[in-house]
Amino acid sequence: MIRITMSRDRDGEHFDQGSRQETPMEALRVLVQAELAYGGEITEASGTRLVVVARVLACVDTTIFEGTAAEMTALNQTAYYYLAACQEHDTVMEGVLADLARLPNNAGGNPLIISMAAPMLMGRNRLAYASMRALGITDEHDVAAGMLLGLGDFFSALELMEENPGMSLADVSQAVSPAMAA
Repeated sequence: MIRITMSRDRDGEHFDQGSRQETPMEALRVLVQAELAYGGEITEASGTRLVVVARVLACVDTTIFEGTAAEMTALNQTAYYYLAACQEHDTVMEGVLADLARLPNNAGGNPLIISMAAPMLMGRNRLAYASMRALGITDEHDVAAGMLLGLGDFFSALELMEENPGMSLADVSQAVSPAMAA
């Protein structure tokens, strides 16, 4: 089990929000959906400990994930693949923002809004891809299916895969697709 400890700092005050024990898969879901998807920054990473700091308005939230090296493998690998994807995509994003800013009459949109929204929009795919790589999901059909799912649906699909070991991510995605129900 992985221990998740949370705290919040606001207006010079520190608030401990307690800790809880979660399975490695649930801890991975928390890391991806509740921390990194909202702009959390990985400030410490070791084989047994991962610290994420997220800033929301005037609050600084710190979440610490701790477990054995074996339990933390998926979280550490997801963090590694996510950070690698961020470096590549951020370089591309800088070029795109520069190109949009050069368009006349703000045709490229408000640069401030684009620069703030783009990382969150792009982050979903980075996180899904990093999670799939960490979990060993490499088949191109599975990766394509995973990239089309929202993060909540993605983790629900992973749960269904655990319950049905013979099904791939693409199979699960197709089985629960609204188009299939029609």
